[in-house]
Amino acid sequence: MSRDKTDEVVEHLRRNGGRAKLWFGEFRDPKPLDASALSSLTLPDGRPLPPSLSTWLAYDATWFGLLPGSPPRLAAKPLRDILMDWAIASARAMPEGYEDPYPMTNEQVVESWIELLPDPAMADALAIELPGGDQDHILLFHRAHRDGEYPILGCHKRFEFWFKYESFGDFLAHYFGLTDPA
Repeated sequence: MSRDKTDEVVEHLRRNGGRAKLWFGEFRDPKPLDASALSSLTLPDGRPLPPSLSTWLAYDATWFGLLPGSPPRLAAKPLRDILMDWAIASARAMPEGYEDPYPMTNEQVVESWIELLPDPAMADALAIELPGGDQDHILLFHRAHRDGEYPILGCHKRFEFWFKYESFGDFLAHYFGLTDPA
């Protein structure tokens, strides 16, 4: 089994004193999740965390907002709910007085996005929205592959969806500048 990219990212950050320049600022002062909390943490449906996510949370549990609340719980919700949040935000961002020549309800917008997914059944999978620049990134707990890892969906301008990274570790390696974009 090859080493996970998460291990490489953590080693890189440790060599640099826990600091790194990122897409959106500077990462610093990692705060690991308590070992007992980490050992009991699962996906909301009881499935185990992917190894790359467990490794990352053992190093830092604060940067990506993955664990809101106390006690910590994974910030996963159905992808359909994330898409609805996007639709609501888009509707709110419309300038006052704008009249859409092709008006759609938020539900219709979400259904149109679901049709763009690589597999429409993904809409009901648990997911976590991750940071991105001009692209959105979604850790999708749909079907595990390669050693219990889950893929990251990419979405460009909320129009096109594709599998961008094979794992959370691959996303981290790109995010922290250790690999080229996918």
